[in-house]
Amino acid sequence: YHLILLCKNATGYQNLIKMVTLASSEGFYGKPRVDHELLSKYHEGLVCLSACLAGEIPQALLNDDIEKAEETAMFYKTLFGEDFYIELQDHGIEEQRTILPALIRLAKKLNIELVATNDCHYIEKSDSKMQHAMVCVQTNKHMDDPNPLEFETEEFYVKSTDEMYDLFAYIPAACANTAKVAEKCNFDYEFGKTKLPKYENPMGISNKDFFVKMCYEGLEKRYPVITKELTDRLEYEISVITKMGFVDYYLIVYDFINYAKSHDIPVGPGRGSGAASLCAYCIGITNIDPMKYNLIFERFLNPE
Repeated sequence: YHLILLCKNATGYQNLIKMVTLASSEGFYGKPRVDHELLSKYHEGLVCLSACLAGEIPQALLNDDIEKAEETAMFYKTLFGEDFYIELQDHGIEEQRTILPALIRLAKKLNIELVATNDCHYIEKSDSKMQHAMVCVQTNKHMDDPNPLEFETEEFYVKSTDEMYDLFAYIPAACANTAKVAEKCNFDYEFGKTKLPKYENPMGISNKDFFVKMCYEGLEKRYPVITKELTDRLEYEISVITKMGFVDYYLIVYDFINYAKSHDIPVGPGRGSGAASLCAYCIGITNIDPMKYNLIFERFLNPE
């Protein structure tokens, strides 16, 4: 089923990415999936909407299973409290209009707020033709072929406030709640600060010392004769990597590359600008000699 989760704050964002990660690593079945158990554990800081026709509650109503719809709605209400909303959508689709009265009755009976939403797949209504063309390209169909993946109407665009109030004129409170939900969500990304997982080296020394140690040990393994050109280049790279805060980044990449190589998982020789790094070559991330091919480190990291 579909379910909408929106971040109210930093806690909600952390919980959302935790669920997304676990959905892929533990709940993967055809696609990443989250279950009620995960939601129960990581619901704090999130606003929950019951979703479109593919949602758990709408699907129960389409199957005339009122008991299941009520039971599911109560689960989400108990979990999210006032941050759970029954979602109303109207794109001119018959099934949606069939269950709208049932959704409203359900919300009233269980004392759950309603919220009016519109699925947006393009900006203007006139963009629907371009959307149709794109779906045909994606699914290898002709424009005049019947396509089960195509939208039934031209209503999947970003509607104005007035359009939404006109569409749901019989229940304006649902539109007012759309703004209330938006006001609840006050999470801002912090830009300009690099955030990496913490790497813990096995020697218990500082990560910089561990990195430098590995670089010099690798230099001796890779090159039979250590020239001044090699040590100058290595020292320069280490100074730039340290100054720009990339020591842990190198160690994390080394960690998963090393794991892959020691567990018979294929690893390429390196690609892109990263292959120009002598440090990466020395610690085994890449397998292309940047000195032999005169590769320029500044393409990867440049203090300027």
